[in-house]
Amino acid sequence: MIGRDSPGAVAEVTRAVAGGGAIGDSSMSLLDGYLTMTLVVSAGLSGDVLGENLTRGIPGLAVAVTDLARPPVTPPTVAASEGAPASPGSGEIMDADRLGYALTLHGPSGTDALSVTTGLLAEAGCSVTSMTTRVAGNLFVLVADVELPAQADVASLMRAMAAALDGFRIAFRPADPAVM
Repeated sequence: MIGRDSPGAVAEVTRAVAGGGAIGDSSMSLLDGYLTMTLVVSAGLSGDVLGENLTRGIPGLAVAVTDLARPPVTPPTVAASEGAPASPGSGEIMDADRLGYALTLHGPSGTDALSVTTGLLAEAGCSVTSMTTRVAGNLFVLVADVELPAQADVASLMRAMAAALDGFRIAFRPADPAVM
C-alpha cells in the first residue's frame, strides 16, 4: 500500500486490515511524504476482495494484494549414490546456523552504493532481512540487518566493501540475538 502520509494513517490502515484478517509481518516507511506499507495478512477474504475493501475504505491509497500460498515443506533429500545433500531449490531446508549482523554505512549521495552493497552481500551468501536507506542532502545512509552463512569470511567481505565503497564509513557488527 502507498498513499500520502497524514497523522493516524498507519492506525487507519491497520484497523481496516485487521477487520478483514490478522496482520503478521509488516514493514512501514515514510518515503518522500508517502506512507508505504507491506503487510502479510491471514484473511478469510480473497486478495481481490480485501484489496477492494481497502481501496474503497481509504481514499487516496494505492493497494496491491497478492494471494500467497506457503510452499509445502519437504524434508532434505540425500543423493543416493554420493550421500551428498540435494542441490538448493530441490527441497533442501536452509541451514539454521546463520550469523546475524547489523550493517550501517554512510557516504556521498548520488552513488551506486545500494547496488554495490547488496551485490557484495549476495556474493558472500548473505540474506538481507531488513534494510532502510535515506538520502539527506548530500548524505546517503543505509541501515540493514543481514544473516551470513556460518562459514562466511567476514573479514574478506569487509575488505571488499571498503574497497568498493571508498569514501563511505562502514560498520558491520554481530547483532544482539535478543534484539533480532
